[in-house]
Amino acid sequence: MLVFTADSLNLVLDLLKTADYAQHNIYFNDGQHQHQLVGFEVKFEDFECNGMFQRLEVGYKMKMSSAELVEFCFHNGQLKMEPMKAVAPKHDIGTPSKIAEYNF
Repeated sequence: MLVFTADSLNLVLDLLKTADYAQHNIYFNDGQHQHQLVGFEVKFEDFECNGMFQRLEVGYKMKMSSAELVEFCFHNGQLKMEPMKAVAPKHDIGTPSKIAEYNF
């Protein structure tokens, strides 16, 4: 199990690209909730310069189990993240039961 925040996205980026989401539990903590990832997509930009084709990573999409997509990119070393919908819980139940089994 892995839980990460937006502050550590640059550190876990390579892991997110190669992870098997069906077999491993990976969660994104947005400061309010922990969202389970079910997929990760890299957005590329392909272009030709002086007869050579190049492909650059220009952005990323995290797919959550709630069907929400979170898009982000890095611009000059700074994280740029699309806003997420804030959902206030109806009541505080502590750690959700679906991830409580992994807490020590």
